[in-house]
Amino acid sequence: MRKSIVIALTLIIHATLYGQNALYKGTVIDAEYHTPVAYAAVFIENTLYGSVADNVGKFFFTAPDSLKNVRLVIARQEFRIKYLPLDNQIPTKLIIALQPDNIEQRAPALLDNLAGGKSNLVALLNKATIFVINDWIPLGNPETNKFDFGRIQTFPTYNPIEGLRLRAGVASNSRLSPHLFLKGYVAYGFGDQQFKYRGEATYSFDRKAYHEAEFPKNNLNLVYEKDLYSPGEIHPRSLNDLLLITYRRSENESTYRNFAEINYEREYKNGLAHMVWIRRARLVPQDGLHFENQIDDMILVDDALHTAEAGLLLRYSLREAYLQQKRMRKPIEMTSPVFFLSHAVGTYDYFGDVKPWHRSELSVQKRFLIGSAGRLDAVGEVMKVWNKVPFPLLVYPNQRVRHHIENNAFFLNRALEFMADEQYTLRTTFVGDDLLLAKIPLLNRLQMRELISLRASYGRLSDRNDPGQSPHLYTFPAASHKYGSAPYVEGAVGITSFLGFLRVEYVHRFTYRDLPDALLGGIRVDITL
Repeated sequence: MRKSIVIALTLIIHATLYGQNALYKGTVIDAEYHTPVAYAAVFIENTLYGSVADNVGKFFFTAPDSLKNVRLVIARQEFRIKYLPLDNQIPTKLIIALQPDNIEQRAPALLDNLAGGKSNLVALLNKATIFVINDWIPLGNPETNKFDFGRIQTFPTYNPIEGLRLRAGVASNSRLSPHLFLKGYVAYGFGDQQFKYRGEATYSFDRKAYHEAEFPKNNLNLVYEKDLYSPGEIHPRSLNDLLLITYRRSENESTYRNFAEINYEREYKNGLAHMVWIRRARLVPQDGLHFENQIDDMILVDDALHTAEAGLLLRYSLREAYLQQKRMRKPIEMTSPVFFLSHAVGTYDYFGDVKPWHRSELSVQKRFLIGSAGRLDAVGEVMKVWNKVPFPLLVYPNQRVRHHIENNAFFLNRALEFMADEQYTLRTTFVGDDLLLAKIPLLNRLQMRELISLRASYGRLSDRNDPGQSPHLYTFPAASHKYGSAPYVEGAVGITSFLGFLRVEYVHRFTYRDLPDALLGGIRVDITL
């Protein structure tokens, strides 16, 4: 018995002395932007020992310490493979910087190939494209500047209300402070001859590599904005960052809005995110829009609608990760469903009488891969206002929550065409990956792809929010209607081209075609940078 115990102890000691494992632990970062690189493969060369970094670039694994002349191999799509000897490294405190394999550096050669040789025009177009995509310009030396100028994509825009609109802004980066970030813009519309502006101050509780929106966020924000706003064209909490052509459906149906807000936003590695906010806002109708109430033969006109609100937004995505560049973060995982749930409670001032309102929203977004044929993006939303409210606080088809999946807005309905306090919307877009256009070599190299989309919305308006049934409400605009027994449906066929930047489609209205001034169809050209 004693002999057996001695043999067992000897084997344990031998395994301890000669079978110990070494721990390898660290973070993979972008060598250019110093941001985390998600899902990089890290392994010991010519062995099976290694792991994959998580969605914030962190990794760890163990391997026998008997391995000699260890060299790590680090690989990630869109980055150059790196071989890292560990002779003078502490294996538990590794910071591994990967050099981006920039597509921008290869684009001129690709475009020259397409043009059949060297072309100054092609090179110029390539530089212009990169300039617009980057969206921000360093103010000063790019290696030391503390502020950037932008956004380039929103500098010149046009809409029926403002006419030509010019906008310029600045944003600080981590060289000014890795925790405190300042951002703002000033815009001017030559049509309405009014200045608009926005200012933000963000405190990040986590140290940032360059800008405040790096994943995961842990930010306290102060915001003040005065700008154009259409209740029926954008979500009340969307940024006023529409590209090139804005408010195209909102002529005579827009307001000027100024608001002050404080919010706290937190994102977690597990895909959960939340935001809480408090906001006070003032909406002033413009041009043909009026806030008025008719009681018998008397018309009361309100020059502005004042609101106050507090809200909570929850978001969950099973696998959330980003390729984080200078001032951009591009999603890596697109097929995981994304869930949004929010509720806001507030008050509004109706001719001096303060009244309450509640609004709830649920949104689900998902990308489906259909074999090699293509992909189908789907977004479903439910919105409900629980109280009696004036029409700027109702729900509309284009008040969508934006995220990775950008199904385009409803195109053929006016901003305030359909009135509802309970609404359901579904947006679907199919893009072909290996269909007819992919079989034509030149079109395939330009990444031209087929596009089919279908969008539908349906809602109900309760009697309490119908000015014809309930007093003490703003009269609806003349071009506004209630949903009938059928949903509003429109669809489109078209193409995306040149690396997905340009979208051309024909859009057709299938229902409610007999409404006055209904737009029945049209060609749509859109830039989707």
